[in-house]
Amino acid sequence: MIYLDHAATTPLDPAALQAMLPWLQDRVGNPASDHAWGRAARAAVEHARNQVATLLGAQPEEIVWTSGATEANNLAIKGALEFRGLRGAHLVTARTEHKSVVDSVRQLESQGLRVTWLKPDAQGLISVEQVLAALAPDTALVSLMWVNNETGVINPVEALAPLLRERGILFHVDAVQAAGKLPIDLSCTPIDLLSLSAHKLYGPQGVGALFVRKRPRARLSPQLHGGGHEQGMRSGTLPTHQIAGFGEACRIAAEQLAGEGARLSALRDRLQQRLQTALPGLYLNGHPQSRAPGILNLSFEGVEGESLRASLGDLAVSSGSACSSATREPSYVLRALGRDDELAGASLRFSLGRGTTSAEVDQAAQRVIDAVATLRRIAGSGTAAPVTPPINAHAYATPVWAAFSNPAHATALPEGAITAAAGSPAGALRLRLQAELQDGRIVRAAWQAYGCPVTLAVGEWLAAWLEGRRAGELRLTAADLRAALEISDDKAQCALLGEDAVLALERQMSLA
Repeated sequence: MIYLDHAATTPLDPAALQAMLPWLQDRVGNPASDHAWGRAARAAVEHARNQVATLLGAQPEEIVWTSGATEANNLAIKGALEFRGLRGAHLVTARTEHKSVVDSVRQLESQGLRVTWLKPDAQGLISVEQVLAALAPDTALVSLMWVNNETGVINPVEALAPLLRERGILFHVDAVQAAGKLPIDLSCTPIDLLSLSAHKLYGPQGVGALFVRKRPRARLSPQLHGGGHEQGMRSGTLPTHQIAGFGEACRIAAEQLAGEGARLSALRDRLQQRLQTALPGLYLNGHPQSRAPGILNLSFEGVEGESLRASLGDLAVSSGSACSSATREPSYVLRALGRDDELAGASLRFSLGRGTTSAEVDQAAQRVIDAVATLRRIAGSGTAAPVTPPINAHAYATPVWAAFSNPAHATALPEGAITAAAGSPAGALRLRLQAELQDGRIVRAAWQAYGCPVTLAVGEWLAAWLEGRRAGELRLTAADLRAALEISDDKAQCALLGEDAVLALERQMSLA
């Protein structure tokens, strides 16, 4: 396995683990308790608070612990606007923000908050001019991420912050992908609220922080109540071990910031160059210069996204599309950049980290080149080697654009064959069935499909099932397909596609 998904989560740094272990083993104590063990735990918490503040150029008392960046974003946005009051309030944010920002804002919007949603340019940037043009006399808050988590684009938050301060408007920045990767000095940059997460900079999962400026004071209404911890802004017993690991991770990040950033930029450019040299029809999602060191997002023309990802096997990269239980929707971030659904779905986010080597980058590039070339070749030819039974929906590691139900049928059926098709535009799935009839009975069947591995399994299973049947015998439901192929809930649309294709074929047979 080559791990290139550091924007999703980073491995725990060994030094951060060592900082955590005492609080998981022989040390006990609630940081809020007033005895020796409690005071020792509180000292560890405050030491970590100072380490986080140092990374950000902040004061320790400006760091509020949270369970992660999602909670920090919720506390910043909801807390600031609820303290101010939603009546007559206006907020400016971008369509490409993290879901924890987007959904928090939409929740407040449903309660009457007026929101301006900014659309980035084709390279994913939100400009200072865009933000300023969107401001109104009643604008209470601007929320803009420092580095986009999908594209790596760096927004001009440092230039924007003083302009918002002059206007008396609170500025919240989601810095999850920036902290520990880019220099941040909040003593010079007048950001009011800033969110970060430990597990994006080699700390433990389950802990984060919100910077809340003291001077001038950013006021928040708490979202969790009970005990008045963290200066009344976030109640709850503090996880000493996680906080200790977070602090140590920030210390290491501060030490390695400059050298690691340059190294990752070089590796990212090496990966991009190798892919662009070998593969035409490649699109960079993001800005070629204004981007974070370790993130590269590319769309691959002429392949289906899930097929590409399934064919990469032991290469851990992220999809540019978000999956739901019923349909696959392309990334809202990439669609905001102007990518169509197919290109947005056929995207990969490579995010490099401390352990990434040049050899791994070269190996990853070759795996992607081979996979894309194979899928494009198959798509262009319209044929492929058959998959050998037994058929198992979970066994398809290398999807194909076209295949046939039997080695003997590896050529197209006669022109007179009945053809029926079904498709799911939202899911970028297509399935075509062909049947050669003799005396009303199917003597040969074939299939073609474009989509995920489960779609291909459905096509092959149906072609085998169809042979020997008459029109009145094509009674098959999506539930039957799910049972036969053990299709999970999140792939139910593939079974529905198969049912639709069979119904369409039966209608064609009845007309023949």
